[in-house]
Amino acid sequence: MIKIWLLVLVIFCNGFTSKGTISNNNVPTRPITINIGAILSFNSTIGRVAKVAIQAAVDDINSNATILNGTKLNISMQDTKFSTLLLMEKDTAAIIGPQYSVMAHVISHIANEMQVPLLSFAATDPTLTSLQFPYFVRTTQSDLYQMSAVADIIDQFQWRDVIAIFIDDDHGRNGVAALGDKLAEKPHIMDSPLAIDVSTAILKLSENGDLQRIHDKWLTRSA
Repeated sequence: MIKIWLLVLVIFCNGFTSKGTISNNNVPTRPITINIGAILSFNSTIGRVAKVAIQAAVDDINSNATILNGTKLNISMQDTKFSTLLLMEKDTAAIIGPQYSVMAHVISHIANEMQVPLLSFAATDPTLTSLQFPYFVRTTQSDLYQMSAVADIIDQFQWRDVIAIFIDDDHGRNGVAALGDKLAEKPHIMDSPLAIDVSTAILKLSENGDLQRIHDKWLTRSA
């Protein structure tokens, strides 16, 4: 619900862009409806939950005419596997999403060109900044805060060697880079963490026979 209120604030700060009219003195009047979009991954748990929550929040706002003084929110949700341009071509005032940082990078470029605010509740890549993407609004914490906490834990236990296992995409690489920056601030850690992507880590475990031993140990504990 808080995210929808933030969206409403962004829409009105950005100006009325959906079905507004011009009065005799050339002053824009309040529109009847405001189109907003949502880009979600419908086959994910977060996407399915967010779809229900966003629709419920929009219905809640539309059921109370005093919130927007009679203006209605019209929500259009789209799966990430379809083109996001379809949403932006519908006179959309703002878009919620996407869930993933890699996609947020791509869509943010389009949002900048079309001047459509993009509010993401799950894209945590620290390189998604308002300096590069002025129309990108993050409603969650950046990975920089998480990596700072991880670095503090490493510093607390005085660990000198760190291995980071990550997914080999822009989000994963930027997260590891952020961890390296935070660890560089710690005096007793001289080097950046050894970074290994998930596929390589699984391959090494499989080659060494460790993956089978982990599997057998898990089955023993579950029995």
